[in-house]
Amino acid sequence: MKRNLMALGVVSAGLLAACGQQGNVPTGVAAYRNRPELQDGESQAILARYGDNPGLIAALQTAYGERAAEVVQASVPAISGLSLEGDRLAYVKSVGWGSVSNYNAQYAAYSASGTLPYPGLDWSRDGCSAPSGLGLGYREDFRPACNVHDFGYRNLKVYERTDGNRKTTDEVFHGNMDIICAAKSWYKRPACYAASYAYYEGVRVGGGSSF
Repeated sequence: MKRNLMALGVVSAGLLAACGQQGNVPTGVAAYRNRPELQDGESQAILARYGDNPGLIAALQTAYGERAAEVVQASVPAISGLSLEGDRLAYVKSVGWGSVSNYNAQYAAYSASGTLPYPGLDWSRDGCSAPSGLGLGYREDFRPACNVHDFGYRNLKVYERTDGNRKTTDEVFHGNMDIICAAKSWYKRPACYAASYAYYEGVRVGGGSSF
């Protein structure tokens, strides 16, 4: 299932192949539960909570190089120069639905200004909130992705508050976390991908009141 979100970059399946390509790809969580890379308490808690949830299985398959990583893409309107409201919304989407590097560049350039590049934007951020009941870490690992997510939520809820915009912001958040996980060593990657999925599920289930 492909996500219809803005391209953040392609994570090559070859980067994940260090764990070994499986001839028979596991389709249930039981095949992963005893793997040494997932014996920490956080990973075991995720496996227990989500079980054979297809999203978790897909995350683990990606982590172990058993399926290709998805490309994250979203349709963002162009900045036309014809309307402040339209251009501000297009800018919000380009940042809130974009890559960590794009967000960092925009934050460095404009966060100290009350008017640039558009008046009324909320650049505040407060890091990551871990999914309740799992005792997860990864707050610092995922902080860059959480910053992008904060910008999307805090501005889209003002300028175009729709369920579709919230879902796209959450999907981009998931994609940005997965990119962070893909850069880790092969041994740390499975636990990170599992945590990424748990954080994504956390905002999908509990993030509505913040949007």
